[in-house]
Amino acid sequence: MKKNKKIAILLIFIIILISKVSCAAEAEDEKTVFILIDEMDFELMEKIDGERFSTGLMNSKTRGSYDELSYVTTIATGRKVKIKEGEFKGLKRQENGSIKVLGYESIIKDLNSNYPDFSKKIKFFGEKLKDEGVSYIGDDFSALIACNKDGIIKDGETEIVYNEEWLKNKTKSSLKDSNILILSYNIENEGDRINILNNYLRDIEDSNIIIIPKKVPNSMKKIVNNSLVPIMYKNPYISPGVLTSSSTNRKGVVVNLDIFPHIMSIYNIDDNINIGKSFKLYPSDNTIEDLKIIHKEVINMTWITYIFHGIVYLIQVYFTYFFVKNRRDKYRDMAFYYNFLIITIFVSFVMGFFNIHRSILAYLITCIMISYSISTWVVDKKLNGAGIFSTLTYIVMIIGMLFYPESIYNSYMGYNNLILGARYYGFNNGAMAILLSSSIISYFTVKKYLPNRILEKIVLLLYAILNIVALSSRFGVNTGGFFTSIILFLIMVYTVFFEGEFTFKNTIILILLGFLILYANLYIDLNSLNRGHAGSLIYRAKILGKKEVYDIAIVKLKELFKFTISPPWIIVLISQIIFIKNFWDKFKERSIYILEIRPEIQKEYLIVIITAIVAFFINDTGVIAFIYMLQYFIVLFVNIYIVEEL
Repeated sequence: MKKNKKIAILLIFIIILISKVSCAAEAEDEKTVFILIDEMDFELMEKIDGERFSTGLMNSKTRGSYDELSYVTTIATGRKVKIKEGEFKGLKRQENGSIKVLGYESIIKDLNSNYPDFSKKIKFFGEKLKDEGVSYIGDDFSALIACNKDGIIKDGETEIVYNEEWLKNKTKSSLKDSNILILSYNIENEGDRINILNNYLRDIEDSNIIIIPKKVPNSMKKIVNNSLVPIMYKNPYISPGVLTSSSTNRKGVVVNLDIFPHIMSIYNIDDNINIGKSFKLYPSDNTIEDLKIIHKEVINMTWITYIFHGIVYLIQVYFTYFFVKNRRDKYRDMAFYYNFLIITIFVSFVMGFFNIHRSILAYLITCIMISYSISTWVVDKKLNGAGIFSTLTYIVMIIGMLFYPESIYNSYMGYNNLILGARYYGFNNGAMAILLSSSIISYFTVKKYLPNRILEKIVLLLYAILNIVALSSRFGVNTGGFFTSIILFLIMVYTVFFEGEFTFKNTIILILLGFLILYANLYIDLNSLNRGHAGSLIYRAKILGKKEVYDIAIVKLKELFKFTISPPWIIVLISQIIFIKNFWDKFKERSIYILEIRPEIQKEYLIVIITAIVAFFINDTGVIAFIYMLQYFIVLFVNIYIVEEL
């Protein structure tokens, strides 16, 4: 029996060894051609038989304003970087046949000045993959992707001749000693060059092929689009599909940081400090047509989001003036439009379960007309719109994020701007704020109908658990929101369980409780195959040092400052502060009447304000979170103070 076990173990060991050797041999034979062309749109993709390729939209953003040098350096380093214009000085053929990138020392110096020892801690494309062999054909800055840490490309051409035979021969020669070829190809709207490229791609169809444009094509530039470009990818062993990656978790969308990790994955090279992830595929029968639909939906949702956010901000600023001036003739309009704001958000989340956003006009008409009708009914019936629609919105958001996240992304409030590229999946900061503020208002609304204190505490725990789970790395992936939800939970425990009694024992319990929740989330995230933002940052910090965290913190603080002082957010923020101050001045005169309707309104107000301040300071777009948290509470004020008088 023991002998049989030994034989079985030996066989398993041999099988594993053979599979590893065969995988290594297979990776060693893999050829990859990475082509950067001047422009590429859907029309060009069709001309070069794009149906044979997997397709996607790639966010091409770098750090700062777009320029081609920063773009290729971002791809080469796997980090969003900004390079001064004019640093690239050209290419020079050396006596030993290698190619030197002129100005490379200045580029490295530029990178190191922004991030000390950047070039030492981060291995670039040409350096990381040098054992596979990286060659280059072209005459521009795209050579930065192919060179090693000394700015040297071992093999290649410093020019490109747009002749089919020349191109095929040079490619064959380059791939003889190298597995990876970087090719710079300019079409310049010339039909002959398209035909040459088409035939060339058929000749290398046994290779992995990645094609990206060097800039956003003119035909795809919109007022709202300055970063999304098409990308084509072909794996000779896999049927074409629509691209995605764990960086975005969105069908049809990848980022420029994904290219480097994906090519490494072809050759079974691991690097856990990479921000980007390798490509994944959704099955598709017509990849280009599917991509056109995705592109249209992204552009439409971007427009829809801007339009509705504009409406929200305009209404808040407009009616603050009339409230401060005590214009009672405007009170009905004020009540109607403030209820209209939160009702549009609810309707938008419900509409997210459908595909109405494929038409901007249909989306606008449907959302506005339904919201208008419901708002009229709420005001006429003198209902507490804030309590009702906070509860309904909360339910829809929780169901959506836990079971069908696309419903959140297809709403104007939950939409993550894939063009700006700050966040691709999970709750954005506006949606996070609505989830938390609606949970507070909903809890105090529901609480009135609960028969005893025990049930009140059970319901509170249910809200708290749902908030924390929905914003965790497993679902909503909003690190700032997750931390804010913990603070909210602790405040509610202090208020409801400890009844506002401040003691040393209660303080220790709250600190330990908050720490355990935070630790549990980070532990799960760090040990997950798909780490969230917080887990990935901590993992990289272990390898790259505290500067990794410091750099992210500085970027976030700069973003927070920029958003806070910029219109329209600063204008809306000031108007909300004025509104609330004015309300509390009037509250003193009618406190008995208001407290009869909402006995715990002062407690609610403090909880919302503290939570909103926390959300403001720990999120890069914290001002948006603050504005939407206060918006829901202002609607509650309006319903209590104004609707009852109508």
